[in-house]
Amino acid sequence: MKRDLLLPAIMATVMVVLFSWLSVGLSLVLTFVPAVPVAYWLYWRTCYRHNPDPAKVLPLYLLGICFQLVHFAEEHAYGFDVAFGMLFGGRPYAHNFFVTFNMCAYFLFILGGIGLYKGIKPLMFIAMFFITYGMVGNAIGHVGFCTAVHGYFPGIYTCFFNLFLGAYLVKVLWQDTHSPVVH
Repeated sequence: MKRDLLLPAIMATVMVVLFSWLSVGLSLVLTFVPAVPVAYWLYWRTCYRHNPDPAKVLPLYLLGICFQLVHFAEEHAYGFDVAFGMLFGGRPYAHNFFVTFNMCAYFLFILGGIGLYKGIKPLMFIAMFFITYGMVGNAIGHVGFCTAVHGYFPGIYTCFFNLFLGAYLVKVLWQDTHSPVVH
């Protein structure tokens, strides 16, 4: 249904505008914004074409949210909010903004899980963004951050929890969508 492509496209546009507006320096522009079209493509190639099997996908997705909460704890404890914006030519993020932004994101990611469970396609797009950036892209980004500072960058130790889980989840979504239907 066209609505199932249009609503996620509108959501993607709003995300790009919001991330660009909220970005300190180029931090969100160079990290979150590129993940939006990738998430939309993944949504289009998987969930849009066929509702994923919640029994296969949802436990992995929820485990990813659990790991992300632990990752946020490392970032919070070791000053990611200060270092992230500065790494990209900006100033530190305000601590309250950093926490609020992340808590709102986790709220949306849980809604994405509900979308996977209930077959609500626009919410599945949010889930695809979490998988694309929150799980896979986050680990890749943190390696880049450590490389840029030639050492520890807050979040590097826990970012890998989701790298392989996210890649596996993409594989499960892809196979579930692209497998021949047996009658």
